[in-house]
Amino acid sequence: MRQNGNGIPFTERNQYARMCIAKALISILEHKSMEDITITSLVKVANVSRMTFYKYYASKQEVLADYMYEIVHAYMEDAARRGDIGKFREQKHICHCFTFFKQYSHTIMTLVKANMYSVIINAINDYMDYYVLSSKDYSKYELYYYAGALCNTYIKWIEGGMAETAEEISTVVYKHINRGKEKETSV
Repeated sequence: MRQNGNGIPFTERNQYARMCIAKALISILEHKSMEDITITSLVKVANVSRMTFYKYYASKQEVLADYMYEIVHAYMEDAARRGDIGKFREQKHICHCFTFFKQYSHTIMTLVKANMYSVIINAINDYMDYYVLSSKDYSKYELYYYAGALCNTYIKWIEGGMAETAEEISTVVYKHINRGKEKETSV
């Protein structure tokens, strides 16, 4: 379970309040710029008090960063439960990634349109730093390259209306990341 800055686990009530704030902010971002959103209007839509907002967050940007963390964390938990998708650079795992994040396409596009791409990529980079880099199989810059490529491909896929299947997109990505390996083995 997630913990607050003091190492105390969030309760279901804490989690609910934080997600209400995040979802309210995403909803408002569909119609207003980040600069035009006040904390007062945000807490009104979220149906929480200003005190509750400031209990968890110092800024609206922190709300979005926390929400993206929750989404990426949900992906990590889902991927960990799956024994049939292989390691993170295998085609089944890549396909699972696109399939999983498809459910958040509206949220991601709202962030992109609000010029909050950094929130998305920072959440993915944090995932790579804390959960993949520890394996020592990859350099951190290789992971950032991979994360950026996946993120950009995903965003362009949803901007294009997700016309291709997750399987088709994962095949393209998988072939690209393994192109160098094919050349190495054929030499």
